[in-house]
Amino acid sequence: MRPYLLIESLNLKVYAKGRDFEIKNGYTCDLLSVVMANCPENSIWVTVQRHINIVAVASLREIRAIIISQGISPEENIIEKSEEEGIWLLGTNDDSFTVSGKIYNLLKDEKNNG
Repeated sequence: MRPYLLIESLNLKVYAKGRDFEIKNGYTCDLLSVVMANCPENSIWVTVQRHINIVAVASLREIRAIIISQGISPEENIIEKSEEEGIWLLGTNDDSFTVSGKIYNLLKDEKNNG
């Protein structure tokens, strides 16, 4: 699944546009050390964190997109750094559990139909 399809399907807010990639995995966690140890490359990461370190973790793990849940808005420096790194920075009013379930179902449906 491409980012634009996910954005459209889930009505996500785009804070920063990243590089195009194929979304095959997702990861939901707010503890940065756990994300660094476990999140697969080329994933979309769901978190409530909104500080600059999320971009550093995403870059380190080659995470291509971050969704900040619960209607939390990132600060401008995070948006700028995401753009520099080519990482999608997205937002939703859904809580992490809800948006993760939606992503899971979209990826599952695509796998079963594609």
